[in-house]
Amino acid sequence: MLVGIALVVSVPMIAPGPVAGAPSDEKRAEAARIERQLEEQGAKVSSAAERYNRARLALDEVRSSIGRARAELARADERMRQARSLMARTAVLSYIHGGSISVLSNLTRSTNNDLVVRQQYLRFTAADQRQALGQLRVTREQVTALRERLESEERAATRAASAADAARRDAAEAESAAQARLSRVRGEMADLVAAEAARRAAAAAPPAPAPRPRPAPLTPVPTAARPSALSNPSTPPPPAARGAAAAVAEAQRQIGKPYKWGGAGPDSFDCSGLTQWAWKAGGVTLSHSALAQYRETTRVPLSAIQPGDLLFFGPSVSGIHHNAIYVGNNQMIEASQTGVPVRYRAMGRSDLVGVGRPG
Repeated sequence: MLVGIALVVSVPMIAPGPVAGAPSDEKRAEAARIERQLEEQGAKVSSAAERYNRARLALDEVRSSIGRARAELARADERMRQARSLMARTAVLSYIHGGSISVLSNLTRSTNNDLVVRQQYLRFTAADQRQALGQLRVTREQVTALRERLESEERAATRAASAADAARRDAAEAESAAQARLSRVRGEMADLVAAEAARRAAAAAPPAPAPRPRPAPLTPVPTAARPSALSNPSTPPPPAARGAAAAVAEAQRQIGKPYKWGGAGPDSFDCSGLTQWAWKAGGVTLSHSALAQYRETTRVPLSAIQPGDLLFFGPSVSGIHHNAIYVGNNQMIEASQTGVPVRYRAMGRSDLVGVGRPG
């Protein structure tokens, strides 16, 4: 999720250009400065969100290990309970029949109905049982030590996840504050531009020039409307991954849904949550982390990219903090930042570090 905010002021520009040194020029410069700050802050937000996703995956893994250790400990306790019960029964029989040698002789000749007890006693001598009980005790101690170590790791992982969550919240608050400043400056700039235009119109000889039509708002271009910047007719690309068409179609169905940290559908998404959701429809399970998805996919040259492939962004592979799904014609679908819904976007970005093919 890398923030990219293009400054667009949809205000009719009646005059051919602003007056040199006009107040609106200062507002434009201020807006450009805030936009650069937002770009930098967006990278911080992306990194913080990705660290949180990784910390949450690590915590889930430790908790799964703890569950397995607890189940193993319960089995060890049950085996010890059974061993102690068997020793207690054989000790009673030994006492009643005057010692282990006597009881062996009596049990050998016995014709009573206590067949299960006789068979168990003949199969295990007291020494054998003590040795087995000692081995069970060692196993239980080892499992207990493992569980305690894992619980210590769980506490550390919980602290790491909490710290990552706090960092991403701080980054988001700073981003929201910058966005609020940018909105305010845009409003002030629009007022100044409108005032300048009104002054020029009043000073112009009649008839006043007709205002230029308002620029059409920027809208995502459908994937089929733009020529591919990566097409190479002489070298046909390898076939797309199985399930890619379903993944792309599912990503397209999410267009317009809101961005939300940790969102993995169906109502909101973050970057890796969107790609995870899309490829689930394509029959592939991915982790909810951009870096983890990079490791779970096969590297593909940019020249061989196909719809459904994942694009990964960051300063380096280890610093990956955003990803998106390629849908063809040099376009990708991404969940990028708070306040911006899932959208189409051109894939031409300087921080692209790799392409991955799921499946």
